[in-house]
Amino acid sequence: MKLHFLGKRTYVRVSLFLCFVMSFWVTEAQIISSKILDKATKQPVYGATILAANQYGVSADQNGRFTLEINRGYTATDSLRISSIGYEELTLAITQKIDSVLYLIPKVEDLNTVFISNKKLSIEEVLEQVKNNLDSNYVKGFTKNELFFRQSDNNHTDYFQVDFKKSSFKEIDEKFVKNELSKVPKRSVFHTEVLGDFHSDLNKHKLNIKKANKLYDIYGEDYLAGFYATLENILNKNVKKDSYFKIKSGLFSFKADADQSFIDNEELIDMRNEMGKNDEANENFFLNLNRKAIGKIFENLIYNEDSKLNFIFKPSRYDFKMLDFIEIGDDLAYQIKFDPNGSEDFKGIVYINMDDFAVLRVDYQNIKPLRSIKLLGFSYKEQGYKGTMIFEKGNHQKYSIKFIENTQTKVYGIDRPLKIIEKNKNTKGRRKQNELAADVNFGSTVVTDYKVLVYETLKVDENKFENLIENKKEQPKNWKKYDPNFWKAYSKSLNFDEEIRRLKSNLY
Repeated sequence: MKLHFLGKRTYVRVSLFLCFVMSFWVTEAQIISSKILDKATKQPVYGATILAANQYGVSADQNGRFTLEINRGYTATDSLRISSIGYEELTLAITQKIDSVLYLIPKVEDLNTVFISNKKLSIEEVLEQVKNNLDSNYVKGFTKNELFFRQSDNNHTDYFQVDFKKSSFKEIDEKFVKNELSKVPKRSVFHTEVLGDFHSDLNKHKLNIKKANKLYDIYGEDYLAGFYATLENILNKNVKKDSYFKIKSGLFSFKADADQSFIDNEELIDMRNEMGKNDEANENFFLNLNRKAIGKIFENLIYNEDSKLNFIFKPSRYDFKMLDFIEIGDDLAYQIKFDPNGSEDFKGIVYINMDDFAVLRVDYQNIKPLRSIKLLGFSYKEQGYKGTMIFEKGNHQKYSIKFIENTQTKVYGIDRPLKIIEKNKNTKGRRKQNELAADVNFGSTVVTDYKVLVYETLKVDENKFENLIENKKEQPKNWKKYDPNFWKAYSKSLNFDEEIRRLKSNLY
């Protein structure tokens, strides 16, 4: 017999419980709690990023404080990296004792060359020139961008507690959870690469994928399949064929009837698509996912008035400081620091060409959580958001985006009671057959790193954009182990990391 469920909405609720239980991890952990201060001023460094072994991290609060759980499995070669815009990065061995107070050293910009210019402009005048020259400096409107896109998701379970209240399934108890599921790793990695043409006017987007791949955590995927098999076997032994389930969480309850297979449920199929399997079952899934991700990144380009980085269009909301003059490639640029003086979210450094007042580069970082939601035991916080934009002049003698890096840190939490009750309307007497109840307290941090390298930007006609039909047939190659020869036929993508290093280090 197979266990059956009803519809997508029901499976989501069941999946919540199963995923919670599945992710339970019994481990020894080191709790790092410290405070980050400016070495010169001794003031807290708000928003500093603390990254463990390049995989997951947290941000310092307004007092410079942070708490991070470090789990077993790390080696002496792994590092704890602490960084913030305007400071030297601090690197510590992850296995060493971490002091209760850590200091970041402000960067000192040294000029090796004396620059002479007859342009004695104030910061306000420079920014006004930037705004006035946006249309003449940048390729705007409908464009075709040949690009390489990489997304890396690092998921970490910060804490997980399952307090069993009641279970009539003799095989499913606290011992089952600890013994069966302690093998599940607390970290998982998901990695996507796409080579294609992205058509956009900042608000409308179309994507033609030429080639793509996905790399996912083989251990987690294999264990998940085994766990579902074990769980279904247990339920098959204990659950009547014509039963239905009542799923309760606090004040909410949902009913699940018997007309759809647990394994063949549509929600599970969609979940497996997302994990890198059976994309052929939904050819639009991968295309839509990546178009949306790239589109959000392009919508935040600094010459878009709706960008989160609004220091050009709303300069009165920021405090600016001229740091220096600096060379970027063959261009001489103003180096200007900006900090919000009110409710804005980002601080950063912008580099502006002294000749034509084009923004060549901007490095930015949020100074407070962008969004925080707590409702009925569920919590969500956009904790960290930082990145870099680099612009270069093309053959059309206008600037276009060359490189974007964006790293986002999101924290999820659930603290709710959960109850699953099996009922059977065809059984004489009591309808309730089995019951499983537990309190679930779960927290997870997801660090997502987006990188976009644009090889060429061309202006396109609006009609051509509207008539463009996306290629929905190109599906990613799924890897459990990365094949370095996958991009061999595409010479541009082979130089992806090398080109990023060149662009990011092109400051003199």
